Amino acid sequence: MTQTVHTGTANAKITRRSFGLGGLAALATPAILSATAFPTMAQVMTSAAPAMFDAPLGRYRITSLFDGMGPLQKGMFFGDAAAIDATLAAAGIEGDGLPTPINAFLLQSDDRTILIDAGIGDLEFFGPGLGRVSDGLAAAGVAPEDVDTVIITHAHGDHIGGLLSGGGAAFPNAETFILEAEQGFWGDAGIMAQAPEEAQGAFQLAQAVFGAYGDRLRPVASGTEVAPGVTLELSAGHTPGHALVHIDGGDRELLMVADTLHSSVLHTALPDVGFGFDTDAEQAAASRRRVFDRAATDNMLIAATHVAFPGFGRFVRAGDAYRYVPASWL
Repeated sequence: MTQTVHTGTANAKITRRSFGLGGLAALATPAILSATAFPTMAQVMTSAAPAMFDAPLGRYRITSLFDGMGPLQKGMFFGDAAAIDATLAAAGIEGDGLPTPINAFLLQSDDRTILIDAGIGDLEFFGPGLGRVSDGLAAAGVAPEDVDTVIITHAHGDHIGGLLSGGGAAFPNAETFILEAEQGFWGDAGIMAQAPEEAQGAFQLAQAVFGAYGDRLRPVASGTEVAPGVTLELSAGHTPGHALVHIDGGDRELLMVADTLHSSVLHTALPDVGFGFDTDAEQAAASRRRVFDRAATDNMLIAATHVAFPGFGRFVRAGDAYRYVPASWL
């Protein structure tokens, strides 16, 4: 049976898939998503060297911070299996493994230092080679105390794990913004009580982050400008309060689409394909199509968490679907 739970500005359908169980387990459950679950990842991107790429964005400079490779697999995507296989084959992708980048983004102006998501941090459930955002920040000359604003696009572990350090706030001076619907879902004791045991870790991690930032946690409504030219927009489906970050730098704009897509091959060619960690796959697909259409119509530069580093590109139409084209910047 499916129950609908009201959480602020969004409704969440409570099913086993709602807690990420369609993606093998909840994102913050080390016992389920351990390194041993993905033994081939021991050979993927284990170097600890920081990787960064920065580019002008009007009043800001944006820096992509590579956190490592996440061990996604073909079986996490569902829908037309034949179309999925054919799309991957046409792209020259063989086998079941789909290792996927995890990117975070730093925005800097003369007076602001803003971190959009923080990677996985010290969590070890995805295996080796992750948790490199902090090293990237250090290489960029940014100390944790320098970050004045943190934006959480959504509260999955590969986006918020890096917000904790030693059980406390990794960025002690940062106001931390999240959409109300997202904080309402993961912070709701009633929803957590309905979650199966293997999903409890996801709630515990989110609530640990919320607690660590205390009165500096700022749940906001969709459409709120959280810094000059930086606005959070609800794009629900992957999670109930999944946010886009629209950045208007004055002479250049960018849309950070976070987890709108988890494969630049599959989700562009087959926008309606489901993904196992989506709380509502149909809603996620509808949001995906809206984002793709908007970005393609406006020829908008985008940034994304799970496209090839440095994570910048554009969506272009291809019939009734789309293609992702990486951007070339100077």
